[in-house]
Amino acid sequence: MADEMRVESAAPSAPEVAYEWIKRYIVELPREKDAFLNEVSLAKATETSRTPVREALLRLESEGMLRRIPRKGAYVPPISDDDVRVLMDARSLVETWAADVGGEAIRAEMTGLRRIVEEQRAASGDTARFIELDIEFHSRMVRLARNPLLTEFYDSLRQRQLRVGVRAVSHGADRPGGVLREHAEILDAIERGEGSAAAIEAHLRSTLVAAIAP
Repeated sequence: MADEMRVESAAPSAPEVAYEWIKRYIVELPREKDAFLNEVSLAKATETSRTPVREALLRLESEGMLRRIPRKGAYVPPISDDDVRVLMDARSLVETWAADVGGEAIRAEMTGLRRIVEEQRAASGDTARFIELDIEFHSRMVRLARNPLLTEFYDSLRQRQLRVGVRAVSHGADRPGGVLREHAEILDAIERGEGSAAAIEAHLRSTLVAAIAP
């Protein structure tokens, strides 16, 4: 009986089920496409009801993944090539700064960061999960630089990073392997105490090329 109760308590709630389903749908939506999401259709797709779907949409809106438009539904905007370039410029500024300022703290957390790279390697067959881990890898280094304002700004880029990242690693069978190599090169450079900016910029250039390739 106790084991059954533990299993039941571990089951995700209806809002969580709806949230995960909708988030994955948005992440896997081609980044150049937009979409309107209807509560009734989402309730059917997620096998829940409109109330948990509404809760999930509110949560996703707070995370910047969509905009709720009265009488029209939830809108997921497209991400243009120019948007991708602007995103990579913003990431370059924050990530190279973080690697420089937070180098000592990052070196102290090197084991955990290398573990994320290995988790990514294991998730290479699950594009959405691979990109979630990719964002965690970069976000952790930004957090270690201990500037709350820049961390908040960087976190606001998450929605774009998810969709752009999925597009980038889906372009060519070798891109996930390239990401893993580039992450290892970034960590090696930080550990040496030199070359981290060049490694980060090379990684972002490769991501940009993959993300905007036809």
